Amino acid sequence: MKTSIKLLLLFSTTLTSLASASERVSIPANAPTVVVKYEADSLVTRAGVRDLHSRLRMAAQTVCTQLESRELGLREVRDQCVRDAVRRSIADVGNQNLTNFHLYGVLPRVVAAN
Repeated sequence: MKTSIKLLLLFSTTLTSLASASERVSIPANAPTVVVKYEADSLVTRAGVRDLHSRLRMAAQTVCTQLESRELGLREVRDQCVRDAVRRSIADVGNQNLTNFHLYGVLPRVVAAN
């Protein structure tokens, strides 16, 4: 089954620090996005999980490129953007194997058993 995830650039550290808890943060209509397609069945293999994680990270780096800077404060904003985009996309996929790989960096020998 083919599925896709849409990564969206959000200036989350900036937006969340500016918005109070009761305010809704609006996403600009022209915010950069990248769609990552994947096969849900591939997430039962170690290679499939690694591959999707890598592609989600590359997509996050792509949507956050406009934040690139050598200035230390701005670099941290870009790095946070990448971390947030990866974290959100992994949550959107909703696969425990992918989540565990992201959190712990390792997968068990047997990823899934039915």
